[in-house]
Amino acid sequence: MNLVKKTNTHYLIFLALLFPIMILMDYYLIQYLVNNEVDDILLHERERIDFHLKNDGALPPSNYLFKTEVMDNGSVPFEKFKDTLIYEAYADKKVPYRTYAYRSSINSLPVKVTLKHVLLEINELIWLLFLTTSFIILLLILGLYFINRKIYEWAWNPFFENLSKLKKYDVTQKESIHLKSSKINEFEALNEVITTLINQIRKDFQNLKEFNENISHEIQTPLAVIRNKVVLLLESKNLDKKELQRVEAIYQETNKLSKLGKSLTLISRIENQEFKRMHSIDVRTIIENILNNMEEIIYFKNIEVSKDLHSVAVECDHILADLLFTNLIKNAVQHNKEGGGDIKIVLNKEKFEISNTGEISEIATEKLFGRFQKGSSTKESLGLGLAINQKICEIYGFRLDYARNGEVHTFSLFFKR
Repeated sequence: MNLVKKTNTHYLIFLALLFPIMILMDYYLIQYLVNNEVDDILLHERERIDFHLKNDGALPPSNYLFKTEVMDNGSVPFEKFKDTLIYEAYADKKVPYRTYAYRSSINSLPVKVTLKHVLLEINELIWLLFLTTSFIILLLILGLYFINRKIYEWAWNPFFENLSKLKKYDVTQKESIHLKSSKINEFEALNEVITTLINQIRKDFQNLKEFNENISHEIQTPLAVIRNKVVLLLESKNLDKKELQRVEAIYQETNKLSKLGKSLTLISRIENQEFKRMHSIDVRTIIENILNNMEEIIYFKNIEVSKDLHSVAVECDHILADLLFTNLIKNAVQHNKEGGGDIKIVLNKEKFEISNTGEISEIATEKLFGRFQKGSSTKESLGLGLAINQKICEIYGFRLDYARNGEVHTFSLFFKR
């Protein structure tokens, strides 16, 4: 759920909880104000009655007078408001009244005077006011909700447009990103920071890419010269046995350094997503071609190959696909038993699986796909083949798993995660 929807949802929940509270407060407030107005009427009537008692010594005519009762001389003065029901013969039912009782005196005789005010119409007024104000409150809350929603959409629209651009942005593209301006100062400041960071990242990326390309290209020339000079030394008959071994070691390490540079450059290019061409690759054809090319090595090592290949097509770059399956098959051949090993290959729409016999790996399974990780210290591999495979799988959404059972090693390439 995005931020605007989440905020609107929380706001709606808040309003849903606030509405009944406001309704209750509204009802009790109206009731309090109306009852207070009735109390003022009854208090005013008391002042009028007390005035006549003091001047005339008798109760005046009053529509609010309910009853009078003689009290003891020792009774304490009091005042009491109360809501009650009083039977009215004309209506043949009990009618709601608000009463006010207080202590007074008639000709020095203490009496309890009770005044009353009918609440029948007052209650109807309370309910009318309550329903009217509740409807107004409901309209106000709904209006606030929709206004708030529109404000959020207006305020956050540039942010989400820029977020969509950032998700689609590729650092390899030459054009700089152009973010939509916003009237919100904080969002505008965020756009400036993001634009500055992206421009710096693009600059650093281009510099790093040029450096990798230059170093990869320039290092091959001196390496080629070294190899040629070493070949000339190897062909020379003036070297003794120890000198010849040293020159051979130099030649091997030079070849290794050349392969290392090419492999690291390839990984960098894969990470930079420079292989963007998408082809429909016939995996079975690629595997059969690789096996045919390695037929002599397989025969020389006396390896028995069994295969169960179905026709499978995947979408990826042809060069990377060939590299991926070549590395897996080459790994199975290279690390197999000398003089009698087995390779089993299974290909279906779900996965490509290759199993081979070989020595027990000296490295932990979870570290096998890291750079410069070798299955055995006796091998002369660079330890980059599986790292390259892993990078290719990350690009196309494949999953590469490894499992071993004793001397049987199995790599499973799943075409869908």
